[in-house]
Amino acid sequence: MPIPIEFQIAILFLLLIVLFFVLLRMVLRVERRVKTIFNGSGETEEELKRNIIRRTAWLEAKAEELDKRVSPLEAISQVSVQKVGFLRFNPFQDTGGDNSFAIALLDLKNDGVIFSSFYTREGVRIYAKKIENGNPKQPLSGEEKKVLDQALGKSAK
Repeated sequence: MPIPIEFQIAILFLLLIVLFFVLLRMVLRVERRVKTIFNGSGETEEELKRNIIRRTAWLEAKAEELDKRVSPLEAISQVSVQKVGFLRFNPFQDTGGDNSFAIALLDLKNDGVIFSSFYTREGVRIYAKKIENGNPKQPLSGEEKKVLDQALGKSAK
């Protein structure tokens, strides 16, 4: 026996009412979340837009201010020590300990200096050798070559 048309319409109407209440509940949840995001301030949409624009302008001004402060720091960082190699060693096979050392200090462009300190019973001698673009201007000892390679990131032999 077929279902009467009035009964079909009634079922469809009830389904539409249920769907309406489900959608209404979803809308109310979204409204609650929006109020939570904006601290429940009760601002109108226009006030919210003005506040967002004001905050954006403030953030842009802060970003410009920070950019002015960062630029000099970036320039300084180009010539600051960024790569270091260090080695303690004994220049004399038969006596003493590892009281001598060599240290390489290089900047971003691999310019810098190597300091070598040789400890003996008679005193300490310190030498400095200039490095430009990763290349020494004077001949290097084996230990100085090791610290230069270490600072340049090359594998030390």
